[in-house]
Amino acid sequence: MHAPTIITASALWLASIAGTTLGQTITVDSSDDFIDFGGAQQVADLPGPDGKVTLAEAALASDNTPGVQTIAFNIPQSDWQFQWLYPGRAVIRPSNPRFFQPVILDATTQTAFTGDTNPDGGEVVIWATLRAIGGNSVVKGFDSTPISVIGSNNIVEQNTGIASIDVFDGENNIIRNNTITSTIKIDRSNYNIIIGNTAQRVRIWGFAGGSGSLVAVGNRLGGPTLAERNYITGYGTVGEEGFPQGTTVQLFDTEDTIIENNWIGIKPNGMEQGNLFSIVGIGFEGVNNGTIVRNNRIAGILGHGQPPHAQGLLFGDAIQISGTGGNISITGNTIGLNANDEPVLGSVTGINVLNDFEGPVQGVTIGGPNPEDANTIAGHLLDGVAVHTPVMGVDITGNSIFANSVLGIDLLPLTGAIGPTPNDPLDPDQGGNGLQNFPVLDSASVSAAGTHVAGQLDSRPNANFRIEVFANPECNPSGFGQGQMFLGSFNVSTDPLGVAAFDETLPVSAPAGWVVSSTATELASGSTSEFSACIAMDEDPACPADLNGDGVLDLVDINLFVTGFTANDPIADLNVDGIYDLGDVQAFIESFTSGCP
Repeated sequence: MHAPTIITASALWLASIAGTTLGQTITVDSSDDFIDFGGAQQVADLPGPDGKVTLAEAALASDNTPGVQTIAFNIPQSDWQFQWLYPGRAVIRPSNPRFFQPVILDATTQTAFTGDTNPDGGEVVIWATLRAIGGNSVVKGFDSTPISVIGSNNIVEQNTGIASIDVFDGENNIIRNNTITSTIKIDRSNYNIIIGNTAQRVRIWGFAGGSGSLVAVGNRLGGPTLAERNYITGYGTVGEEGFPQGTTVQLFDTEDTIIENNWIGIKPNGMEQGNLFSIVGIGFEGVNNGTIVRNNRIAGILGHGQPPHAQGLLFGDAIQISGTGGNISITGNTIGLNANDEPVLGSVTGINVLNDFEGPVQGVTIGGPNPEDANTIAGHLLDGVAVHTPVMGVDITGNSIFANSVLGIDLLPLTGAIGPTPNDPLDPDQGGNGLQNFPVLDSASVSAAGTHVAGQLDSRPNANFRIEVFANPECNPSGFGQGQMFLGSFNVSTDPLGVAAFDETLPVSAPAGWVVSSTATELASGSTSEFSACIAMDEDPACPADLNGDGVLDLVDINLFVTGFTANDPIADLNVDGIYDLGDVQAFIESFTSGCP
């Protein structure tokens, strides 16, 4: 007697999409691979003379019978084979398991039949690639079984120890809550959702060349909730010469891809490198347009060279952007930090924007105007962000970039030499981001009103720029700063000689004893400079009642103090004790009465 199966909501949804009704349940109760039933070879003709149903028979009967059949598994333990290799699991070794019509393949029914005999995963192993070819199918609950789905509206879920899951030539497939020992591959398929999985790598591929062009459009890897997070632990191998190689998340010829809230390159505990040989965390190859990389933790991408020729060498970019395309947004990510936000799992370079024979890429934004857009890029062996010749328009804004050994931002000249690139008059030189000149800071001071900076930008004449100012605990050994704390920004315009002087007070007060650095971004091109040379800040206690920092004590300062005091704003905490009381009022009155020097 064949036990019934539980029909899930997803199965009902798929049946409705397929335009058919749910059919019968076919229960596989043999691990053999033979066919001995006749007639029309439909469900009604099962079983054959031997009284058993094999997976091969179930496939034929399902394909030949109208409706969406459910394949259940009730294989008795007396029929389990290969227990030395797959203990606690029913192993089926078919020659070529294919289902050409919509089907529900539910291996969780075996667990219901014999119990949880494999605590680490499912109870059914198909010793061959299991293929659902007709679309509108569910593949669920298998262990150690490569799975391939072709077409649209498939669901692959709750499978464990799977070597690979391939999705080919379709759309609206859902890959969720699986553990994969190697790769999830989306091949020339659109609008697929990949959520809640653990895997070594993910590949999203299209094909943009020739008359048969088919770009992979609208795929989503992860999502905003914890349940949607994928743990993509890292993929890498070692070549014959000992050089590591491998990309953990690979994009090739894609459009409108979203990569959100995943942990990439680290183990699920967030504290350890996932693979010693992966050299790219997220890699852009071919033509990629409209990509959003948002709120991911990317860390541990550091390939270790091996004998005979690479022993002791390290390789790795957390994000590597090459090829062509554009409109790439990288926001809210932590790059190089473990789950405790310590910068100890960096790569050689955090974000590396390269050029290859197809490029360069156009329109890359790293960060953004809102606090939640800021990336934290820290702990890398060379640069936080590197931009190579002749890439332009890499807008690096509002981030926290620190603890990178060479530079926070490195614009590479034609020679490719790393390290600070000196400014030049009128800024005509060529290289990454046009080797945009950085500002020169003359002074910086901090007060209750914020951080006051003065300096000058020398760049292209009659152009508009955004100046961003940052604070850091200490200066980089090169003498050029990085940008751990974003203090704010303002715009300037250069005169016909390419000069723009500035004297501004930003609303955020940098911590005492820190140093200040800055960047310049040309608004027309979106190209950001390297960080400027850093300077020490002077505290400005001489006139604490000058809350707007203009050197004049007047009604504006009184209004700022009253408003701040009422709102418990730090601007009104003049004695810096964290309490808004009579002590602050007295300090303000004394300072206001004594006047500014």
